[in-house]
Amino acid sequence: MPVGSNSKLTTVAARTPSLITVRTFSSRLEPERCKPSEAFSISGAHVELVRTDINDSLTAVSTSVDGLDVGDGDVKAISIKRRFVSPWGRKRRQKDDEKGARGPIGLRLLHASAEPLIDLIFVHGLRGGSIKTWRKGNDPRSFWPQFWLPAEPGFENVNIHSFGYDSDWASSDPSVLNLHDFGRSLLAEMRNSPFMRDKEERPIILIGHSMGGLVIKKAFILSQETPDFNNRIRCFFFLATPHRGSDYAATLNNILTVSGVLASRHYITDLTTGSTSIEWINEDFRRYALNSPIYSFYETLKMGIGVTSILVVDKASAVLGRDYKGEQVQPVTANHRDICKFTDINDPNYVMVKNALSRAVKDILKDVSITRREESREQMRALRAFLGISDRPAEDHQKVEGSCQWIEDRDDFQEWRDCPGDSLAPDAVKSGNSNLSIFWIHANPGTGKTVLASHVISHLQEFQLECAYHYFHVGDKDSSSLGAFLRSIAYQTATLNAGVRERLFALCQEGSTFDMDDPRAIWTGIFRKSILQAVYTPQFWVIDAIDECHKYQEIFTMLRGEKPSFPLRIFITSRNIHDLQRLQRSLETSASLVCIKIPAEDSFGDIQRYIQSRIDSLPIDGDSDREELASNILRKSNACFLWVRLVLDELENVYSSESMIKVLERIPEGMLPYYERTIVAMKKNTLEKHIAKAVLMWTVASARKMTISELSQALKLDINTVLPSAKSAVEGLCGQLVSVDKDSNLVDLVHPTAREFLLSEAADEFTVSEPAAHTKMALTCLQLLSGNELRPPRNQRFLAQARPEPSPFLEYALMHFSEHIYTASSETDELLMAMDRFFQTNALSWMERLAMKGNLHCLIRTSKNIKAYLDRRAKYRSPLSSQVRNIDGWSIDLSRLVTRFGEALLQDPSSIYFLIPPLCPFESAIYREFGTTQDGLLTVGPKSKTWDDCVAYFSFGKDNARAVACGENLIAVGMGSGDVNLYNHRSCQKEGVLHLKNPVDLVHLMDRSIVACTIRAVVLQDLDGNLVWENRLRSRCLLLTSSDDYVVAVSMNGHLLRWDKTSGKLVDDRMFEYRTYEDDTEQNGLAVRPPSVASISPDMETLALGYRGGAVCLWDIRETEFIGWARDERRRRAATVLFNPNPNINLLLVIYTDHDLALYEAWSGSLVRAYKMPQWVGLLSTSCSPDGRTLVTIDTRRNMYIWDFVSLSVLYHVIIPTTGFSVLNFVSDGSSIVHAMDSDMRIWSPAILVRENMEEDACTSDDAIELAVTEGEYKSHRSAEVTALCAHPKLSIVFAGKPNGQVVVFDTRNEKPTLLLYSHSRGASITELVISIDNILASGDSRGGVQVWKLAPTATKGDALLAEVQMPGKIKQLCFSMNGEYVLTSTWKSDGVYRVKDGSCVGLWAFEKHERKTWKWLLLPHQESQQFSLLADGVIKSYSASSFPTPATDAAEIHMQYTLDEGEREMDYSAAIVSTRTQTLVLEVRHDSKFISSSTMFAFDLSGVITIAASPPSTTTSRPAVTLPLLSTTLPKRCKYFVGFNEVTKSLIFLHRNSWLSSIDRAGLDCNRYTQHFFVPDEYLLSSNTEVSPVKTAENDVVFCVNGEIISVRNGLKFQQIKNLE
Repeated sequence: MPVGSNSKLTTVAARTPSLITVRTFSSRLEPERCKPSEAFSISGAHVELVRTDINDSLTAVSTSVDGLDVGDGDVKAISIKRRFVSPWGRKRRQKDDEKGARGPIGLRLLHASAEPLIDLIFVHGLRGGSIKTWRKGNDPRSFWPQFWLPAEPGFENVNIHSFGYDSDWASSDPSVLNLHDFGRSLLAEMRNSPFMRDKEERPIILIGHSMGGLVIKKAFILSQETPDFNNRIRCFFFLATPHRGSDYAATLNNILTVSGVLASRHYITDLTTGSTSIEWINEDFRRYALNSPIYSFYETLKMGIGVTSILVVDKASAVLGRDYKGEQVQPVTANHRDICKFTDINDPNYVMVKNALSRAVKDILKDVSITRREESREQMRALRAFLGISDRPAEDHQKVEGSCQWIEDRDDFQEWRDCPGDSLAPDAVKSGNSNLSIFWIHANPGTGKTVLASHVISHLQEFQLECAYHYFHVGDKDSSSLGAFLRSIAYQTATLNAGVRERLFALCQEGSTFDMDDPRAIWTGIFRKSILQAVYTPQFWVIDAIDECHKYQEIFTMLRGEKPSFPLRIFITSRNIHDLQRLQRSLETSASLVCIKIPAEDSFGDIQRYIQSRIDSLPIDGDSDREELASNILRKSNACFLWVRLVLDELENVYSSESMIKVLERIPEGMLPYYERTIVAMKKNTLEKHIAKAVLMWTVASARKMTISELSQALKLDINTVLPSAKSAVEGLCGQLVSVDKDSNLVDLVHPTAREFLLSEAADEFTVSEPAAHTKMALTCLQLLSGNELRPPRNQRFLAQARPEPSPFLEYALMHFSEHIYTASSETDELLMAMDRFFQTNALSWMERLAMKGNLHCLIRTSKNIKAYLDRRAKYRSPLSSQVRNIDGWSIDLSRLVTRFGEALLQDPSSIYFLIPPLCPFESAIYREFGTTQDGLLTVGPKSKTWDDCVAYFSFGKDNARAVACGENLIAVGMGSGDVNLYNHRSCQKEGVLHLKNPVDLVHLMDRSIVACTIRAVVLQDLDGNLVWENRLRSRCLLLTSSDDYVVAVSMNGHLLRWDKTSGKLVDDRMFEYRTYEDDTEQNGLAVRPPSVASISPDMETLALGYRGGAVCLWDIRETEFIGWARDERRRRAATVLFNPNPNINLLLVIYTDHDLALYEAWSGSLVRAYKMPQWVGLLSTSCSPDGRTLVTIDTRRNMYIWDFVSLSVLYHVIIPTTGFSVLNFVSDGSSIVHAMDSDMRIWSPAILVRENMEEDACTSDDAIELAVTEGEYKSHRSAEVTALCAHPKLSIVFAGKPNGQVVVFDTRNEKPTLLLYSHSRGASITELVISIDNILASGDSRGGVQVWKLAPTATKGDALLAEVQMPGKIKQLCFSMNGEYVLTSTWKSDGVYRVKDGSCVGLWAFEKHERKTWKWLLLPHQESQQFSLLADGVIKSYSASSFPTPATDAAEIHMQYTLDEGEREMDYSAAIVSTRTQTLVLEVRHDSKFISSSTMFAFDLSGVITIAASPPSTTTSRPAVTLPLLSTTLPKRCKYFVGFNEVTKSLIFLHRNSWLSSIDRAGLDCNRYTQHFFVPDEYLLSSNTEVSPVKTAENDVVFCVNGEIISVRNGLKFQQIKNLE
C-alpha cells in the first residue's frame, strides 16, 4: 500500500502535564506532507506525527498550552487542510507569487451557495486588498471568508463576496478617487453583478474593515436614492472603522502614520480633521440607519509603529454611539491589522465574528427561510413530475474503514477534485476545455468499482461539493437507460442548486415538453438550454458502470464540444471496454481526461482490509491459522472483490478450521467456475428448485430492483407459492447468486456477472430465457391489474369512498407491466388475451393511479411498448383479430389522452372515469368501452369518428407564410409582410408578432431570441421584439442555423457566413466553390455555379451544397477542404439535402426533384441506401425530427409521407387538403409536425410519431420487420361554419349563424341535425343573434342587415318576418328591450332603435370613434321596461327606448371601477351581462398585451344600484352617480371567459384558465372558493377564423362550436369539486 493510504490520526496521552488525552478520529493525511516527525498546528496546539508501526500509521501527539480538549473544530480544521492539499496548494501559492496576494479589484464572488438567500460582502480598508486584508500569512487556506465561513453552520444560504478598490496610497500611479467614488463603485458593482442584479429581494450584509467601513456607509447612503436597491442592505459590520474622523484628529493622524503616507490622496484628505466628507457620511447614515442592525468591533491591542505602539482606532472612534438603537459593540483582542484576520477556525476572535455574522444571518432570514423552503418543496414536487423522477438514487454500498483511500492520495484525483487555479472561485466564469474534466477508472468485473464510486460520492459530499450520481445496472430499465440517467442528474442538480431548480421550474411553468426517453432531447432541452446556463459553482457527477448503459457512447457525443462556464467534474467507472481509446480521443479537444486502471497493489490492499474485517468472525482460534487462511484467500482472489466476498460468505457457514481449508480448496478460482459450482448445488434441491428458478427469473428480468415483499407477492401470483419468510427463502435457495439488502430489503443479483451467467447456456436448467421470462412476468402483472384490487367505481358517488392500502406488488405492476410486454414473446395469444381483458376492465383505474403519482409519461411508455409488441406480433399472426384491433386502438388512445387531457388528469385524476371518455372520438377504444356510462358526461352533436391527426389550424388571412422554425415551446412563422408570428405549440395559441422591415426568407429560433434572414438583411431580435443587431446581406440565404456562439448562414452565392451572437459582428465569410465530377482538378477550379440547396452537419464540421447541374459537394468547414461528392450517376438535381440532426447518425439525405430518396455516409459521400418513388412527383418540402429517426415529406400531389430516416421505409401517409407552397418542421419534442402553406398552417400529430427511441430499439432482439403503412385521419371540413351562437331562454334550443347568411336551430337534447330557420342575403355572414322571452329572434350580419322573426312555439321554425332593417356597417350588437317591444341595433359607427311589430325606426345615434372607445348595450334589472343602458368607457348611462336617443331622466349614472394589468390595452367589451336573481353584472373586457389579444372577466355587485333605483326620485336634482364595487379581485386572474348564469344555484359559470368549466356563487366569492365541473379540451375552445364563445342553455347544458359543428355537453354541471380560487 502507498504511504498514508491507511493512516489513522490518534492523539495519545503522555505523563507530562503539558499533554492531555483526547479522542481518536480518522483522517486522510497527504503522504508527502506526513513525513516522520513532521508537525503542524491545531488551534495553537502542536501536533507531531511519528511512525508507530510497520503499516505506516501515524500517531499525533498533541501539546497544549491552555489545557483544552481537541474538539470538533480541530476535525474541521483538518478537513479544511485535507480539502485543499497539493497540487492545489502549490498552484495557489505560485499564483500568489506571480500576481501578488493583495487580491483583485472589483466585486468578486468567493462562495456561491446552492440555495442563496443572502449576500455577505467584505470591503477592505486603506492599502488593504480583497484577499490580503482577510488572510493571515501566505497560506491560501487562511482566507477565511472563502474557505472557513462556507463550512460553518448557519451559512448554507449565504453567497460571500469580496470587494477590492485601489486604496494603495504608496502606488506610484496618480489617483483622484475619494470616498464617494469608492462607495459609488461598490454600489454599481452590487447592482451590476450577475450574481446579485436579478435578485432584488435578496438582503445584503456589508462588512467593512477600517476605511472600508466608511465605504460601505457611503454605498448604503447612495443606495437609498436607488429604487431597485434601497431595501436590500439590511445589516452592517464595522471592524475598527474610524467613524469620527472630523472629531478625532489623533485617530486620523495615527492612521496616516501607520500607512506611512508621503503624499496626500483625495481619499486620505477625506479622512483628515475637519473633512466635510466624514461629516456628511455620518449625518446621512444617521438619517437612514438608526434602527438598522449594526455590529461594531473595536481593537484592544496596540500595534507597533516604529519604536512605539498605539491604538490606531480607539473605542470612541470605532463605536457609532447611543443614537443607534440596533448597534451591538464588542471588543476584540487584536490590533488594528489583525482584527480582521485569524490564526485558525478556533481563534477566539474568529469565533466571535463568525457567531455575530451567523446571528445576523439568522435574524434576517428567520421569515424568509420558511417561505423559501416551502417554495422549494413546491418546485421540487413539480419537477418530479416534469422530469419523471421520484427521488434521488438510494443505493448504499458498505466498505471497510480505510479501503478506497488510495484514490484520495493520488495527485491526479486531487487536481480533478480541487479545480485548478481560480476555478474554485465561482465568479471565475471561464470558457475553455479545462472546465470539463473526466476521471475514468476501469477494471475487470468484481474488482470493487461500485464501492469505489460510492466512496468518491461520500468523499465529495463530505467536502460539501455539489455531487450528483448514478449507478447503471444492466437489466434494470430505469437505471440502464441514458434518458433516465440524464433526468436523474438534472433532478439531483436541482435539489442541490437553487439556480438550476428555478430555471427548470420556469421551463416547467412555460409548458416545455420533451421526450423523456430521448437522451438528445433531454440534453438539448434540459442541460444545454437550462442547467449549463444556470450554474456557476463546480458540479460533480459520479457515474458507475457506464458500460452497462446501452448507449453509453452517446454520453461522450453530447459532452464533446461542450464548454461549460463552470467546472464540470465527471468521475466514471467501467469495465475494460473495447472502444475506450476511441472515446478518449474524441474528448481530447474538449476535456481534460485522466484514465487509469485500478492499480493491483491498491486492490490487494483493499481486499486485505476486507478480509481482515471479516476473518475474526470465523471460528479460527490461532493467529497463525487466521493469517494463513487470509493469505490463501488473498492469493486466490486474483484481485476480485466479489469472489472474496462470496468465499467468506460460504466459509461463515462452516464451523471447523479443517472444513474451512477443504471448502477453500474446492472453491474454484474465477467467477464463472464459481457460479457453475453454485448451480450444481442448487440442482440437488429437487423439492424447491422451481421456487429458486422463479426467484432467479424475477431478479434477472425485473424492470427495476424489487423489494422482498414485492417479490413475495409476485411469486404467489406466478407460481402460487406462499413464502412465510421470503428473505430467508431467497437467501437460502439462491444465496450465492441473489442477495437481499438488510436496510432497503431490495433483492438483487450479487453482481452483473451473475446476470450474464444466468442468461447464458452455462446456467443449464437455471438459464433465464428473456422472451419467456418477460411473457410470464407480463402475465403476472396483468393478472393483478385485472383483479378486484383495481376495480373501477360504478358511479361518481363511489369516487369519494376510502380505498384500501395497495398490495406490495401493485406499484411495480402499475409502472412496469408494459416493459415486460415490450420484450415478451409475440408468438402466442395468451398475453394478447390478458391485455385485452385488462383494457376492458381496469384500464381507467390504472390511469388514475398513474395520474395520482404525477407520472403520465408511463402512459406514453405503455403506448410505445404495446405498439412495438403488436408490430413484432404481426410477424407471426394476423393483425385483424378483434383483440389486436382493440389493443392497437388503446396504444393510440394512451398517447392521445396525454396530449389532449394530460393537464386534466394531473389536476383531477378521477376525471378519467366519467369526464374524459365521453369527450373522445366515438370509434376510439376508450369511448367504446367507457364513453357512455349512465351518469357520466354526455355529448350531443356530430362527434369525431377517430382521433384527427391534424390537431390545429391557423389562417394567416391576407398574409402569406414563407418560412417556419420551431423552438423549445414556440413555432415561428416568417411572413411575406415582414412579420414573424409566434405560436405556442402546446396550446396552439398565438403568443406574439415580431415586425421586420422586409419579407422573411428564413427564420431560426434560439433560446431567448430569434434570428431571421429577410431579402436584404439578417436580423436578431429578442422574443419581445427588441432589436439586438441587424446586418445587411449581399446575397439572399439558403440556410440559417446557429451554434453555441454564432449565427450561421449559407448564401445563394455559396458563401458560409458566421456572425457573433452577441454583437452581430461578421467573423467568418468563406466561399465554397462548385466542383464537377470530372477528375481534372484544374478544370474543377474553373467552374462557377451558385448552389440551390445547402445543409450543415449537427457538429458544424461538414457542409453539403447541391447544384442545379446535379452535383452534391461535401466540404470540411473547419479546414475549407473538399471532401467529395454524394454522387448520383444520373446527375439528377437535388431538391433537398439534409444532414441527420442526430450526431450519432452520420447520414446525409438527398431527395431529388422526382422525389426519389438517397442516403449517403456524411463523412465520405458513399451511397448507403436509396428509395425510388412509384411515380414521378415533385417535392415541396421535407424535415427531420430532432432525434433523427423520422422524416416527413410533402409532394405536389398532396401526399404527406412520414418515413423512418435510416431505413427509408414509409410509416404513414395522408392526403393533405391543398397543394402549393409548403414548408415543414418538427416541434422540439418530435411529437408534432408544423405544415405552413401560403395562407394557413396546420399542426399534425399522427400516432406514428410516438415511437420507441433508438436506445430501446437496441435492446430488442427481434429482427426489423416491414410494417404496413398507416393511413392518416384528416377531417377536411375545417372552415368556420358557425359565426354566432345564442341559447333560448326557456327551451333546450340553440340558434347558430353561419358565414353564408343562414340561421339554423339545434336541439341540445337529441342527435337530430340542425334545421334551417331562414337566411340573410348571399355573402352576408351572421355576426349577432339575440332571442327574447317572447320567442322573437333577431339576427344581424356583416353587411348591416337585421332580420326580426316571430318563431313557432317549439322555436324550430319561423312563423313570420316581423321586421327587416338595414344599418350602415357590420352589426356589432343586437338587444331587445325589457318588454320586447323594441330592438336596438348597434354598429361601429351608429346605434338605432326599431319597433319590433313593424320595423319602424324610433331614432338613430351616429357617433365618431373618439366619442366611444369601448362600449356595450345592456339591460339593468331596476330600469323601466322601455330603457336601454349604454356601458361606454367604464360608465353606464340609460336612454329611453321610445324616444331614442334621449337620455333617461330618472336613471343614475353608474361608474365601473376595474383595472387591467400593466401593459394591457383595453380594446372592447366582449360581454356585459346582468343576472336579476344574483344582482350581478359580469363584464368581459377584451384587451391587447404586446401582440396577444385576450379577455378578463369582472363581476360587480348591483344590489346597491337596485336599492337606489327603488327610492323615489328627487323633483329638483338628478340622482347621484353610483360606483359599482368589484365582487372579487381574484376571480379576474383565474377566469378565461364568461359562459353564463345558473339561475337555480345563483352562480356564474366561467371557463377557468386551466380549461375547466367552473362556477362560483356569492358565498364562494367571499371565501375565494369555486366549484370545478368538467375539463374542456383545446379543440372545443379553438375556432378556425372566428371566436364563438360557448353558451349555457336553459337546461344547464353547455354548447360549444367545434370545427364548425355544434356540440352540446350534458350533465357537466352535476360533477362538482370544491377548489380554492387563490
